Amino acid sequence: MTTNKIIFTTTKSVLTSLDDVFGKTTMQKSTTDNIGSTIKSDNTTARQENSTNMILALNLDEENINRLLKIENTFEAEALTPITVYLILLMITGVVGNTIVLYIYKFRFKRSTSRIFILSLAAFDLITCLLGMPYHILDMLYPYLFVWDTLCKVLSFALTFTILASIFILDLIAIDRYRKICRPFKKQLSGIGSKIMSWVTVLIAIIAAIPMLLIYGTAEVPTARNPNITGRECYVSDDYIESYFPLIYDSFTFLIFIVSVFILVGFYSKVGVTIWKRRKFNESSHESKRSGSSQSTPNTSIIQLNVITDEAKRGSPMLVHYGKNKEGGNVQIFDSNSLVTAPKDSPLPYRSTTSDPKKERKNRRVMRLMSEPSSTEHDSSTMDHGSSRSHKSSHRHHVTKKEKRTLRITGMLFVITIIFIISFLPYLCIQIVNGLNDEFWDEMSISEIILFNLLMRTYFINSMINPIIYWFLDHKFKEEVIRLFNDMKNCKASTRFGRKSFHS
Repeated sequence: MTTNKIIFTTTKSVLTSLDDVFGKTTMQKSTTDNIGSTIKSDNTTARQENSTNMILALNLDEENINRLLKIENTFEAEALTPITVYLILLMITGVVGNTIVLYIYKFRFKRSTSRIFILSLAAFDLITCLLGMPYHILDMLYPYLFVWDTLCKVLSFALTFTILASIFILDLIAIDRYRKICRPFKKQLSGIGSKIMSWVTVLIAIIAAIPMLLIYGTAEVPTARNPNITGRECYVSDDYIESYFPLIYDSFTFLIFIVSVFILVGFYSKVGVTIWKRRKFNESSHESKRSGSSQSTPNTSIIQLNVITDEAKRGSPMLVHYGKNKEGGNVQIFDSNSLVTAPKDSPLPYRSTTSDPKKERKNRRVMRLMSEPSSTEHDSSTMDHGSSRSHKSSHRHHVTKKEKRTLRITGMLFVITIIFIISFLPYLCIQIVNGLNDEFWDEMSISEIILFNLLMRTYFINSMINPIIYWFLDHKFKEEVIRLFNDMKNCKASTRFGRKSFHS
């Protein structure tokens, strides 16, 4: 019996030990199952975070890829919405403003070189508003789904053409202002000549923009959030993406801009210096008049004439200084290259400081012109003295008013030029940095992308702001615009359409 008890006790111990062993094994299995579940959960999370890449790795069909591409396109288009609205506002303002400019300067103003150049600028700006801005609006609405290759080429060409043409017209304006202010006795650009030069700039701009039809097109572009998904954008075509041709062309257009800036700065600097010297001369003349010493200093006044010569028919102004000095009455004609003095009693005998026969003949023509006002003043004893003085005062007032308008137009065109240069600087700087850093756009956040996309399009301001400048700096334009809207309000537009004003 004792033996049976021992056997029973031993058997129980063995069974207890087996239970312990199997219990530990079960616990280990449970722990292993829990670890496996955790790993599986982590893998699932990772797959969810990178679902797009996993989908592409599994080679899903094109329909699903396009669906993901549309999601990426919508995301970026919504982020660029502020810039899209900004361009729409610029476009509407530019279309309305430039249309008014074209009408006013075409039908309400007399023919002049400045008028023709302003019309050319307005036409190019209107094309930019109708084609260039919608092109960029489409580009932002479809940053990854721009699939219209021909449209991309045509719009890129049109935008480049209008920008280059505007640059060339601004150069012509600077040259024209320089000749009118600084070289009034030289041959001036006529109305027909300004038209011819405008069409020449159109031809040159078209030729210079033709490479855009080859270089640009739809190109493959990776999306910002999922680089493995690629869309299509309007940019340098895939055929030229590895070529040096786009870089060469960009350098060419950049060189055109830089050379034009130097031309504009150079000519307008000379114009500014000439105007400053003229004002100083006028101030000194007025001071001489106030001094009251008429015997020792000339009794002077400055008038501006349209000389009846080939130059004057083209609107060349000149300054004439006339009065009395110790030797008697005289007339002095001031040019940048010559100085002529002649007795006021006779326009033909004169003494010239220049030995150039051409200049002497020109000065003789000037003196013949001066004979009429001189004789008027000489015969004033047979006339009513007050009436004669009133006539000369009225003539002098008319000439001064015309000179002021010439200077005001020059200043207005100078402001347009400055705004043109400033509006292009952000675009050029970003393009330079982008050319030096291939990962320039890849390293940006969404807010930075929005900011730089805005700066890339600041040059569009130039295409809508010119009418605003005309409104504030050209009071004749402002008057005609007000009159136009009053006519439209009173339903009289049809009776005034095509009726030219006598404003220059």
